[in-house]
Amino acid sequence: MLQLQAAEGELPAGADAARGHLERARRTASDNLTEVRRLVWDLRPESLRAASLGEALGRLTDRLAEETGVAVTAAVTGTPRPLSPDAEVTLLRVTQEALANVRKHAHAGRVALTLSYMDGEAALDVRDDGVGFGGVDGSGPNGGLGLHGMRERVEALGGRLAVESAPGAGTTVAVTVPVLEGSGRGGPGDPEGVPRSVRAQGGAPA
Repeated sequence: MLQLQAAEGELPAGADAARGHLERARRTASDNLTEVRRLVWDLRPESLRAASLGEALGRLTDRLAEETGVAVTAAVTGTPRPLSPDAEVTLLRVTQEALANVRKHAHAGRVALTLSYMDGEAALDVRDDGVGFGGVDGSGPNGGLGLHGMRERVEALGGRLAVESAPGAGTTVAVTVPVLEGSGRGGPGDPEGVPRSVRAQGGAPA
């Protein structure tokens, strides 16, 4: 993609035919990349086959802290409730996207992730104290599948996604999805089902 864009910029004036070919190639590459990313979203990750959602999210934040030195807090609140496989994958992918944006753009010192189980729904919040950005409504692309892709996936499940950010004020990605009907369940951690591997590292964003 970048090489195609660079080649297009190097074309001399009057090379309209070559510019048209490059533009079509760039659009095709972009469409193919988007489709690959959608297929990746649809795959159930190995991390969810081998562990609970809370544990999988905790491993993502562990990795962020280890590789970047950012102080991370990860917590699960409430009694874990059953979610559909699609909902679990979507929450994991949204977290991956949010943390990727922290790595690439936020220049954050602290990140807080909370997965909360409530009556009828589960809520995920990923908050950082980075540089933030303006004009956020979740409708435009922002790397990977981007905010638009995240919103589509969440709304398809009957959930909601909100993004709050402002220059110098950090960014919060908040998602809610419905839980499956039925009684609550505990996980392999403590009696309330909070995975042992989800632990606090550093402090939460101020």
